[in-house]
Amino acid sequence: MDLLTAPFEATRRHAAPPVWRPFVAVSAAMLAVVGAGRFLVERGGALANLGVALEGAGVHGGFIAQGLVIALAGQGAWVGSALRIAAVLMAGFLLGRLAPWGALLLAAAPLVLLHEGRRHPRLSRIGALTPVRPASLAIGLAVGAFLGAHLLITASLTFGYGVSVVGVGVYAAAVAYDVGANALSAEWLFRGALFSHWWRHWGFWGAAATSTGLSLVRYLLDPALPHTAEARAGAIFYLAALGVATSVLRAWSGSLLPGYCASVAFFAAYRTLVVW
Repeated sequence: MDLLTAPFEATRRHAAPPVWRPFVAVSAAMLAVVGAGRFLVERGGALANLGVALEGAGVHGGFIAQGLVIALAGQGAWVGSALRIAAVLMAGFLLGRLAPWGALLLAAAPLVLLHEGRRHPRLSRIGALTPVRPASLAIGLAVGAFLGAHLLITASLTFGYGVSVVGVGVYAAAVAYDVGANALSAEWLFRGALFSHWWRHWGFWGAAATSTGLSLVRYLLDPALPHTAEARAGAIFYLAALGVATSVLRAWSGSLLPGYCASVAFFAAYRTLVVW
């Protein structure tokens, strides 16, 4: 297939301005916010909910900010966009701690990020645009649903895990987290900024392998991932497959949206898996 070998753009080898300083600054701020949140959570009491919100906004807002820095070549326009996204995430995580339905505010984050893409045309370079092929959105959903269904069947038949929705509110909050934080930040950074940057330099396979590998590290370090050996082995297999699939969707459609739809569909299925 041509999309697997064709360069991202003809001028992909031109020199780009260094972005390591703002990238390091964002990473340091991300660690500081997450550390402050962890401190409040461990202290407990009335500020524990604030701590959880700081952790969530720090991690996912930090990933999105890192993607903005890379996409905008470290120019100052990324600061306002990153702060607006972080504010929405902070409010969503905080309201989600107060009531499960409050987490639905997280679903506003993709709309804010889409608005930022329209404000900064340069973000189209990392796929922040509507795909030329609208059918690619349905294909993305189908890819994610297939991987999610395969996961549920394999886990239930092989390890005896159950498939259930504990409660509508809890499930809706979990999916809202995927829509507005988990899938959004991962696709934005790993398949958007990093994959697009490396694609211009290394071609498809080098970019897909590296960005998928880094996204695997992100998920394997997530404390919410079950610690059983089979759960981690399954995570590596399915998240690697999802990463390659969303990279193909990004290359084929020119947009992040089909891969994002695939990730949301996959995690929506995963949220129904009951791991003992």
